[in-house]
Amino acid sequence: MINAIKSLAAFTWRSRMKNAGVIVFAAIALIPAIISFIAIQYADKAIGNPADFLREYIVPINVYFTLPFIALFLTLPTVASLYEKGAIAYIFTRPVPRWACVSGLLVGSILSAIPLLLLAALAPSLVFGIFRPESFGEVMSLGFMHSLLLILSVIPYSALCLLFAIWSKKPLLWAAFFLFFWGTVVGSLPGEAKMWSLHHYVMGLAKSMCGIEKVATGLLPPSATPPSNWLSVLVLMAGTAVMLYLAQLSAKKRDVY
Repeated sequence: MINAIKSLAAFTWRSRMKNAGVIVFAAIALIPAIISFIAIQYADKAIGNPADFLREYIVPINVYFTLPFIALFLTLPTVASLYEKGAIAYIFTRPVPRWACVSGLLVGSILSAIPLLLLAALAPSLVFGIFRPESFGEVMSLGFMHSLLLILSVIPYSALCLLFAIWSKKPLLWAAFFLFFWGTVVGSLPGEAKMWSLHHYVMGLAKSMCGIEKVATGLLPPSATPPSNWLSVLVLMAGTAVMLYLAQLSAKKRDVY
């Protein structure tokens, strides 16, 4: 089973990272660094503490946009292509438990996302560290915490995308709805509904790990009463386990031929 997980993880990683599309993903991951560079060039005097700029602009951009985008478009195409080409039948008819196959696809998606998320988190900090060397230690420390936040968060996000990729023939609509609308929008609004959004718990970690207190635009601000670190990690990891379980159940019911 371990070999099956490794093989499928390696296949998923190769299919994403050796594809020309990775250039597009890398360009998107660099958007926060480009924004940081432009801000330094044209509004340097208005930036008091570079770390505060990263907290108010860059971390929210990555959590609200870069993270779900990368999870979405690294996970869905691989699984969709397996179904379209009929290769999924070969995978699911091997003498290997379905959960192992599903886990391998998930691990490969996560491993593919990590380099891009590190780029999105560390490059902006490095830009400020180079052009504002007095802030190097603070911004790089924030960059490492920012990286850890994104890596932890991409695990349940990728599991959600994998579930929809296996369960539905139109996974993009479902995944986009739950990551961007239900996640980012509903997960930032007052009320009890946000408790059912992964984004709410990601932002809870963002507040404690990166020190986010507000979003520069004022739109979809962090919750005034965020969940604790332990609760956030528990919900994100438990959510991952539940989605993996549902994905392997869906794999058994969906026609693979």
